Amino acid sequence: MILSVAVYPLFALLRRRLGLPRGVAATLLAVFLIVLVVAPVILLAGSAIDTLEGYARDLMRGEHLLPPPPDTIQGWPVVGQRLHEFWLNAANDMRAVLKDHVGQLASMGRWMGGIAAGLALEILQFAVAIVIAGAILAYSDTLTSTARDLAGRVADAKGRHFLEIAGSTIRNVSQGVIGVAVLQAALLGIGMLVAGVPFAGAITFAALVLAIVQVGPGIVMLPVIVWVWFTLPFGTAAIYTIYTVPLLLVDNVLRPVLMARGLQTPMVVILAGVICGTLAGGLIGLFVGPVVLAVFYDLVVAWIVAGRKADDVG
Repeated sequence: MILSVAVYPLFALLRRRLGLPRGVAATLLAVFLIVLVVAPVILLAGSAIDTLEGYARDLMRGEHLLPPPPDTIQGWPVVGQRLHEFWLNAANDMRAVLKDHVGQLASMGRWMGGIAAGLALEILQFAVAIVIAGAILAYSDTLTSTARDLAGRVADAKGRHFLEIAGSTIRNVSQGVIGVAVLQAALLGIGMLVAGVPFAGAITFAALVLAIVQVGPGIVMLPVIVWVWFTLPFGTAAIYTIYTVPLLLVDNVLRPVLMARGLQTPMVVILAGVICGTLAGGLIGLFVGPVVLAVFYDLVVAWIVAGRKADDVG
């Protein structure tokens, strides 16, 4: 239901521009969304596999996988000396370091395997949800009319008003949160691919997830910027930094504009619903949270206004 409401404007545009029947337009849109979800996952997996294979070949040939650590690291408090020694050993003989940490690497491998399995299940569930959303869109006119009539029977004009708030909030959240996150992560990923950052696909996916849950991609991108300055030439590192830093801040400009468009609900209420809903219910909570808070806010406002009118009459 959430997906069908979120993509309904695109569905209506497709029908209006191409003059397609509801069923054909819904099928085309569902296929497009499935490709949009599955294709990046395949590209990310391929990128990670290629990167790991390249490192494995370099390791078998005895090549250095890491550059020597800068001497300035030794001056860092608490961890500087140990980090410098570990980095130096890894740069000189990575195979020896790996042999000394086989147990930890095996545990990390199992942990990453569990994450990959969970991700595959989530993607499968999302694909099924897209198919169901396509079926809902095919009967959207009838379902929309029924929902409006039911809301009107429950709470008259206010019921239809709350229904409109729910639909507008879902669409604004999908554009302001997921849309901006996808755009931001895609541009960050392109920058890393051009700069030759290893594991660019996995880092891009992590940036996307962090952007959606409102943590921000800076947690994974700042170490990348540091790595670029230690590894790449000065000019390349400077250009990459100038390109990346504004992208880390662009969501602060675009998200409020898109999420508050056409809504009377304050931005802080919508944002609180996004954060709390995501923490409580994951991707579904991302949409349910702001809808619940937006409707609750409107109810409170209506209750306060009704009380003032009663006082004036009295």
